[in-house]
Amino acid sequence: MTSFQYGEFYDYPRCIVLAHRGKLVLLHSAFDDERDDYPDEYTVYLLPGTVAAELGDGSWRFLEKVPLDPIGQIPIGKVVFDSTRRKKLDASILDALIT
Repeated sequence: MTSFQYGEFYDYPRCIVLAHRGKLVLLHSAFDDERDDYPDEYTVYLLPGTVAAELGDGSWRFLEKVPLDPIGQIPIGKVVFDSTRRKKLDASILDALIT
């Protein structure tokens, strides 16, 4: 299980940053105003290493200024979390997207 930081939570963490295979990864499930609900999947992005310093300070402002290009999506229901869904997840679900 891999530790992560999250910035939003509704049933599941909706904005997660974790390190996997030496890369910083963002899993994001942003609220969809048209559906008036959260999507059932995370969009996956690779983040630049410079974001780590901002996260260390507790800031998520990088989301406003870092260009984000998706590398794929994963269903939230297939992500295995710890019992609290707030500390760790099984990052092996990212293996197909991050080499």
